[in-house]
Amino acid sequence: MEDVLGDVQFLANSANRIRVLEALRDGPASRRELQEETDVPRSTAARVLDDAEARGWVDSQGSQYRITPVGEVAVSEFRAYTETMQGIRHLGSAINRLPEPVLELDFRYLRDADVATPTEGNPTAPFDRGLDCIRSAERYRGLTSNSLPQYMDVIRDRVVHGQLDFEGVIEANFVEELREDPTRAAPWRDVGHRMWLYDGAVPINMHIVDETALLWLCNENQDGDDVLLTGLVESDHPAVLSWAESLYEEYRSEAEPFDPVVLPVG
Repeated sequence: MEDVLGDVQFLANSANRIRVLEALRDGPASRRELQEETDVPRSTAARVLDDAEARGWVDSQGSQYRITPVGEVAVSEFRAYTETMQGIRHLGSAINRLPEPVLELDFRYLRDADVATPTEGNPTAPFDRGLDCIRSAERYRGLTSNSLPQYMDVIRDRVVHGQLDFEGVIEANFVEELREDPTRAAPWRDVGHRMWLYDGAVPINMHIVDETALLWLCNENQDGDDVLLTGLVESDHPAVLSWAESLYEEYRSEAEPFDPVVLPVG
């Protein structure tokens, strides 16, 4: 274990070591070339190369140095770890409110995500941001346990006017709420044929708008019997989008078409 920690410390204790080794991933180079490319002092670059060669991460032939396969893996894995930590630091306390499915993601893919949370000046900031995204979208796919009336009003208007390619999956139990509220059910009568009902719990509230994934942060209420939306994470990283699309298709494949004829007429 001490040897392993020593290797980690070798990389973690100096950004210059990472710069030199990553530069070698582009191809063999001399000490002078590495110094010029990385702007690392020549004496420092020489020490990095000597230490890395002693570890078997670099080998040399004449004046040329090249990174070895084990060095390539070590640098690649260390970079992935540092990017993951960047994602964790970027999200901060929002991690504690991510729905469980999102925890499958590598947090490095969220290091550039936008996080909207309520503020004293704008307590509805996350909801406003979500609506803005839907208003400007050309395509929408949703995976949700329920639906906000304001969102459905916007979606219904855009679908009716041919401005939005819309479909979604929602918990089947939510239909019972619509049956009891004709006013809330109204927009669903126009777009319900584009919805699928999932017979079970949907553990996430997620929108895929064009090439962006919107993931709701959530907390349970004090009684633990309801979910409170507390923020919105927005990411257009390809890995996040691919994950969101796969999750949506997984629930979509197990859902049944919704027939809005069952809804009351106000």
